[in-house]
Amino acid sequence: MNCYRILLSISLGFIFYASAEAFYIQQGIHGMKWGSSISEYDQITKVHETQQAAYYVNSHMRYQTANQPVPRVSYGFYRDQFYAAFVKLRSPDQFVHLQRQFSKKHGKPKITHIKASGQTVYRWKVEDVKIKLKMKESIGDYKLAFYYSPLAAKLNREQLEQIPPEAYGPAPSKAVKSAPLLEY
Repeated sequence: MNCYRILLSISLGFIFYASAEAFYIQQGIHGMKWGSSISEYDQITKVHETQQAAYYVNSHMRYQTANQPVPRVSYGFYRDQFYAAFVKLRSPDQFVHLQRQFSKKHGKPKITHIKASGQTVYRWKVEDVKIKLKMKESIGDYKLAFYYSPLAAKLNREQLEQIPPEAYGPAPSKAVKSAPLLEY
């Protein structure tokens, strides 16, 4: 009888862990929930604002992936609601590492090659969240973005895709906390 209880406990624990892992991106990122108000986060600072969107950074946190720090992470708020996270990547190694992680976790991506700009875009959709991994290898530009579709769809497509450099804010100082970019 005890053996069955142990097996049941282990099975339920695994199911709970797998469920929590599956809901990570669907719920939000870096402790911020999609659709939540900017007023819920006192650790972030506004770095840029447009007509309908404002962009914030957490200058007290530095993220890393593929054993390298990520230069910048910015959070987008549309009409005071969290709708996106934008990540500048440092290297092709980070790009490849994330591409493999997302493919393993979310399946084969939709891949688009844009000849005019020399850009390659990998896309995944997880419930209401779109993940875009972008690369312009010729100029060494690598980016990752997470969009919460119900809010992102309301923004002008041009505004959504053309994040101004100011929106990323300054690079975090070296004396900040460090954490993994993703909890996969």
